[in-house]
Amino acid sequence: MKKGWTVSKRVSLGIILITLIGLLISSALLIKKAKAPMVSFGLLSDIHYADREPAGDRIYRQSKAKVGEGIAVMNQEKVDFVIELGDFKDQDIVPDEKKTLGYLADIESVFRKFNGPTYHVLGNHDMDGISKSQFLSEVVNTGIAPDKSYYSFIQKGIHFVVLDGNFTQTGADYDHGTYKLEAPWIPQKEMDWLKEDLKSDQLPVIVFSHQLIADSKGMERSVRNATQVRKILEHSGKVLCVFQGHINKEKYELINHIHYYSVIAVVNGEGPESNSYMIVDVSKKGKIRVHGYRRASDQKFF
Repeated sequence: MKKGWTVSKRVSLGIILITLIGLLISSALLIKKAKAPMVSFGLLSDIHYADREPAGDRIYRQSKAKVGEGIAVMNQEKVDFVIELGDFKDQDIVPDEKKTLGYLADIESVFRKFNGPTYHVLGNHDMDGISKSQFLSEVVNTGIAPDKSYYSFIQKGIHFVVLDGNFTQTGADYDHGTYKLEAPWIPQKEMDWLKEDLKSDQLPVIVFSHQLIADSKGMERSVRNATQVRKILEHSGKVLCVFQGHINKEKYELINHIHYYSVIAVVNGEGPESNSYMIVDVSKKGKIRVHGYRRASDQKFF
């Protein structure tokens, strides 16, 4: 009887121990699941790829390898999509349309190695040597018509908006290098579209723009009518954050409860250690965490 009792006790203890371990594992998985982001995406900006000699700290040729590294990490981390914030390609000192289109095709082939949806924001250098329509016909914005330079899409309960500030004040497209640094504009037709797009659902919104939307006072790298654009974003009451490129450095502002964050350029600096790319996690409560790689910093927006 004693022997049988001893065996039974050990079995009982074993069952209790296994149950406790199972509960601990289940709890850990629940905690991990609770902390899992609502959506996660990869972000790069100002890649400026071209097969040309460096100019200052812009090491154009190395951008291809830098983007390759970033895309490999984003594939490994299984993010939901990747987006680049403009100035995807560059051109030679003496513009050559055919070669410029070749640079675009080369860097797009690396970008497309991501195992999921890809998106592009138009930057001013994307119209160096070519037109908007030429650029858009060579890249893939997943699920978006190839003639759309500004658009929106939804991923896992977040509404994402891509803006295009590469217009003159009259609403004409910048084309083949006619961009003027001091005069980018978001035309009325795009602002009208933005108002309606923001009304289309009740989801939280994240906005992407090449030029700055945050600062319109004395900033050559802002869209000239940034104040009016901000009013539309603020009026919606849905916008969490605006991610921007163009200035090639990190810059943060909080304006009327909307976070505005500019990111570091990929092109600047020699070697892989000078690379810059991010993975952005957005929680169900609208908290945003930026995981910076290489020169990019970690950030939290609440």
